[in-house]
Amino acid sequence: MTRNKQIRAVLLAALMVFSVFAGSIAFTGSAAADASSVSGSVSGDTATVSATLAGDEGNATAFLDVNGNDAFDSSEPSTENTSLGGATNLEEEVDVSGVAGGNYDVGVVTNITASSEATTMAGSSLTIDDNEAPELESAVHYTDANGDDVLELSFTEEMDDSTLSNIEVYQDDEKVTGAVVSSTNQPNPGQVVVQTTDLYTGDIVVNLEGVEDTSSTEIGDGLDDDNNATVSVATVTITESGSGVTDAYKGEIVALTNGDLNTPVEVESDEGQDDNEGYSFSGSTGQTSEVFTFDTQKRAVGERYNVTIASDDDSKVKVLNLNLSVALEDLNVTNEDIIEGTASARAGNREIDVNLLDDDGDEEDSVSAELSGQGEYDFEFDTESLDLDVGDYTVEVVDTASGVTVESDTITVTKAGEGKTDFNNSVIEDDRGDVVAIPVTLENTDIATVSVGTPDQGYAANVTVEDGNDDGTVTLLWDSSKSTVTNNPQNNVFDVEDSDDDILSGNDGTTEVTVSTSELIDTGTYDLEVRTGDSPSDAENVAQLTLNEAGVTNVQTWTAPSNEPLTDLEEVNDALDNSNLTQDQKIAYEDKVIVQIEAAGLEGTVGAQDDETPNFFDSGNGFGDSYRLTVNQSNPGPNRDPKILDVANNASVVADGDNNTYFVVFDSNDIEAYRDSNDNGVLTNSERTSANNVDVEDDDEYNVEFKMVEKKEVQSSLALVDDNSSAVNSYSHVEAEHTFDVSDNDEVNVTNAEDQVISGSSNVAPGTEVTLKAESSGDTQPKFLKTATVYVQEDGTFSASFDFSEQSVGDTFEVTADGGVAPDETVDGNVLEEVQTETTTTEDNGTDTTTTEEPTTTETTTTETTTTTSNTTEETTTGSTPGFGVVVALVALVAAALLAVRRD
Repeated sequence: MTRNKQIRAVLLAALMVFSVFAGSIAFTGSAAADASSVSGSVSGDTATVSATLAGDEGNATAFLDVNGNDAFDSSEPSTENTSLGGATNLEEEVDVSGVAGGNYDVGVVTNITASSEATTMAGSSLTIDDNEAPELESAVHYTDANGDDVLELSFTEEMDDSTLSNIEVYQDDEKVTGAVVSSTNQPNPGQVVVQTTDLYTGDIVVNLEGVEDTSSTEIGDGLDDDNNATVSVATVTITESGSGVTDAYKGEIVALTNGDLNTPVEVESDEGQDDNEGYSFSGSTGQTSEVFTFDTQKRAVGERYNVTIASDDDSKVKVLNLNLSVALEDLNVTNEDIIEGTASARAGNREIDVNLLDDDGDEEDSVSAELSGQGEYDFEFDTESLDLDVGDYTVEVVDTASGVTVESDTITVTKAGEGKTDFNNSVIEDDRGDVVAIPVTLENTDIATVSVGTPDQGYAANVTVEDGNDDGTVTLLWDSSKSTVTNNPQNNVFDVEDSDDDILSGNDGTTEVTVSTSELIDTGTYDLEVRTGDSPSDAENVAQLTLNEAGVTNVQTWTAPSNEPLTDLEEVNDALDNSNLTQDQKIAYEDKVIVQIEAAGLEGTVGAQDDETPNFFDSGNGFGDSYRLTVNQSNPGPNRDPKILDVANNASVVADGDNNTYFVVFDSNDIEAYRDSNDNGVLTNSERTSANNVDVEDDDEYNVEFKMVEKKEVQSSLALVDDNSSAVNSYSHVEAEHTFDVSDNDEVNVTNAEDQVISGSSNVAPGTEVTLKAESSGDTQPKFLKTATVYVQEDGTFSASFDFSEQSVGDTFEVTADGGVAPDETVDGNVLEEVQTETTTTEDNGTDTTTTEEPTTTETTTTETTTTTSNTTEETTTGSTPGFGVVVALVALVAAALLAVRRD
C-alpha cells in the first residue's frame, strides 16, 4: 500500500469514527478561523483541494460536496489534517473513486470538534470525468420520503439533462410513458428522478436509448441489448421518521429512505423474537441514490427485522404470507367449454395477473385484474374462442406487487362431442294456469333452446337454458298463466327449477314470446321442440304438452293448537305427521282454523312455485274477481246480516303447488269480521267500515266456499275457467273445555298403587299441550303434588299415569287440567284401597274358581307424558281416620256372599 493510500485509509477510518459522534456539521456559524481562497482540481480518482488558512487552526478538512447541500456530511469524500503546525496554506488530496462523474463544489471546514460548528469559503467547482461510459446502478419505482410516487435511476455519471426526454417506461410490455410520467429531472449529478402519476405494479421496464452523460457518452453497463432495464417496484416504503412494525408480504420489495443520498442503512433480525434467522445487512443507498431496497423474497415468513435509516432505528418490518391460491371449477373440459376458477389471497384490492399456460409453459391468454375487498377474483377462459388444442393446461396467478406466483392443477382439454338434447317425457300433462315443469336432458353441451307451441296453435315462445351444474338436466318452468305476456319473458314467463341453472337471453340466448294470447291460453295439446345451442333452429327432438281445464276439487276445514307454527309447507307437513293438524268441523274458539283448498290452475296466478304465496289475496292477480274464498256466518240470528270473515287481510297462505293444494291459516278469534250489508255473500271495500265491523264469537257457525269464477262473470281478462267451479264446507265454533273421566259421584278415584291412570277429554285442537296436576286436599298428610304433561289426541282424549303407592287409603286430592285455549278444569279425587284378586280351588270332580278384581280404567295412548311427584310434610293433627268408602264396602259384601254360597 502506498503512503498516500495509507494516509487516506487512516483518514477515512478516523472520519467514520468521527461521523458517529458528529453527524452533519453546517457550513454556517462562527469558528476559530476561516479558510479562504478554496479551489480544487481533479486527476483520475483523486481531487486536490487547496485553501488559505489563518495559521491558528487546530484542524482542517477538505471535502467534496456530493449532495450539494452546502454542508459537510461525514458520508462525503473528505480528508482531515490535524497537524497543521501553524501552516497558512492547505493542500489535501481527496479520494473520489466512488463519485459519479459530474460538476461538484469543494470546501474546507476548520476546527471541527464534537460540539462546534465550522464554516467554509466556497471555491471554484470541479468536474469529475472518469472517461468511462456511465452505468445504470439501480432503477427503483417507489413512494419517496415526501409521499410522491417516483422512478429513481441511479447512474455513475452526471447525465445530460437534454437527453432525459428519451426515457421511455413500459408496463407489461406496453409503452405507458405518456400515461404515467409527469416530469423528469436530475436533482443531483447521476440521480435521475422520474415523477409518476401513481405507483404502478407488474413488469415495469425502462428504455434508456439516447440517454447520455455530459460527455455525450451513452450508457454502458446496466442495460440489455435493447437498452432496457428492469425496474424494481417497491410497494412498501419506510422512512427515517417512521416507527412501529410495517407488514410486508413475502416477495414484496420494501423501500428504505430518508430523502438523502448515500444514507447508511442497516437491516437485521429482531433478537427479541425467538428462533430468529440471524439475518444482518449494513450498507447505504449509494452515492447517487436516496433509496435502499429490502427484498423479502428470501426472508422467513413471520420474521421481524429491525430497520435503521441513518441514525433512526425505530422501525421494523414483519414478513407475512400472502396465501395466494387458485381453485378451478372443473379440471376436465372440452374445447367448447369455459375454464372457470377463483384466485384468492389473504389481502384484498391487490393487482394480479391470471395467465393460462400450455404444457410447455407458454402463455395462451392473460387477464390483469384486481382482487375484491374480500380478496377474491373469479376468472374465465373461453376454450372455444381461444381455439385451444386438446391437451393439458394450467392457470398461473401472479401478485404483481410481490411477484408471488401460484399455479393450478392440470386442466385437461378434450375434443367436444356432438351435442344432443331431448325431453325426459314424450308427453307432459298439466292444468292451464299452472306452472308447467318441462325436464330437458343435455349431452355434450350445456346449452339448449326449447320451443313451446307454434304460431298455428295460437301461442309460440322460445327459451334458451343453461345447465349450470353440469348434471345433464335442466327442468324448465313455463308459467301458463302468463300466456298474454311478451315483455321480459326470461323473468316473467320462464324460470328454472335448479338455482344453478339459468335462462339465457340477449347475446347469450334466444328467449322470446313470438305469439301471445289475448286471454288465458286454451286447453289442448301444444308442440314442444328442443335443440342444442342458443338458436331455435331445426328440432333435435319433440314432445307434446297437454293442458287440462282448471277447477276446484275440494275444500276441507282443519284445526291446530293456537301456538302451532304453520308458516311454510315444512311446518304444515310436520304438523300433519305429528297429528297436530287434524280435520274438524267443530273448532274450539281461539284455536287455529285451516281451510284446505284443492284446486288446479292456480299455481301461476298466485305465484306458488315456492311454498309461500304472497300473491294469493292480491286483487291484481284476480282474487275477488277470477277466484274467491268466502267464509260467511250461517247462524246470524234474527234480523241480522251474516258476518263475513276478512281472510284477505287476516290470513296467511301456505302452498303445495305441485299437488294443487293451498292452506289458508287464521286464528278463529283474531280475525276481522264485517256484516254482509250488501247481501251478496262477498266482502267488498264499501263494507269494510268501523260501523260495520263486528266481533267473532265462540258460538258462530260458518260456511266456507272457494270458487273459480266462470269466464263470462270475470271483469278482467284473468279468467281461469270457462265455467264456474267451486267447493263448499262448514265449521262452527265451540266453547273450549277440558273434562275428566269421573265416577258416578263426579270424582276421580285411584288406589294406593303405582300406574294409576287419570284420563279425560277436551274439544281443543289435538296436539294441544295440557298439564295435569294432582294435589293433596283436606286433612291429607303428608301433603303431595304430582304433575304430568300430556297432549290431546286425535280422538280428543288425554291421560297420564301417576304413582299413588306412597299415599294412604282415604287420602283426598284435587286434579286440575290446564292448557290450550280452554279454562282450567278441577275435580275432587280419592285414594281407595287396592282390591286384591282371590282364587279358590275345590278338589272334587271339577274346579270352581271365583275371582274378584278391582275396577279397571281404560288407558288412552298419549304423545308424551311427564309425571312429577313431590311430598310436603306438615304437622299432624289428632283426629279420626276416614273408614272404607261406600264402593269398597259393597265390593267386600258381595265377595263374602259369593264365598258363603260356594261353601254351601
